[in-house]
Amino acid sequence: MARTHNFSASLVRKSTSLMDLKSPDIASASRPAPAPGRPSLLSRSAEGATFLIVLQVGSRALTFVANQLLLRYLSPELLGISTQLEVYSISVLFFARESLRVAIQRQRDTNIEDERNHQQHSGSKVEDEKSLAARKTQEVVNLAYISISLGLFFVLVLAWAYLQSLGSNPSVLGTPYFRQSLQLYGFATFLELLAEPCFIVVQQKSEYRIRAAAESFATVSRCLMTCGSAILAARNGTNIGVLPFALGQCTYGLLLLSVYYRSVSAIATAGGFSLMACPIRSRYHIAVSASLVTKTDA
Repeated sequence: MARTHNFSASLVRKSTSLMDLKSPDIASASRPAPAPGRPSLLSRSAEGATFLIVLQVGSRALTFVANQLLLRYLSPELLGISTQLEVYSISVLFFARESLRVAIQRQRDTNIEDERNHQQHSGSKVEDEKSLAARKTQEVVNLAYISISLGLFFVLVLAWAYLQSLGSNPSVLGTPYFRQSLQLYGFATFLELLAEPCFIVVQQKSEYRIRAAAESFATVSRCLMTCGSAILAARNGTNIGVLPFALGQCTYGLLLLSVYYRSVSAIATAGGFSLMACPIRSRYHIAVSASLVTKTDA
């Protein structure tokens, strides 16, 4: 009996050790495998940070070289006025979009799985992951149009305030093509705000390559337009004041908007959302509305 008991105990220990050896494989098999060929969020964030750092350093270096070249053809006074126009454009962009950018970027922290669980508990039909992601992206795209509306308001108000502040400085108002340059800066700033829905989608989808390509191409084109028009006017003996800077800013806004929409439109088509402001009517809201109508009829 003792031998039988010892044999049974040893058999149990061996089976237990065998189960311990197999358990890691079973646990690992139960975990969902990452999608093949899809980079992780950490690697995409690191790649995006690298792109943005290179973009900022490159744009600053290119702007410095362009300003050094323009000093040969333009006076320091004109460079100072162009700086004021740049501050006007930056102020419009800041008041129109920065607070909303912070608020919209928090939208992507919402867990899609949590919302699907909420739909299950509420008794409504559960949306699939693709349609739910498309609806959430459409929500932030719609919010981005608030920045465009605010931008149109601040373009007009800050331009009026800037002109009022120059009442005691007639030398700036007497600069050739100053008012036309101010109008072009306002137009270019509004063009840049029109690309805000695309920027929000790029940030939400972590498509930093698109942002780097759009901003770098627009920055290079702006420098070429500014330097080219200033050099051409100087060689022809024409004083066009700060108009080269305004032309360069318009080139920047137009190309930024074009590259963004051309690149992000493919993402919108594949993701099932629109880059225009559209009403959102999810199946969850339809189910809730139907239940309310049923209760009212009852």
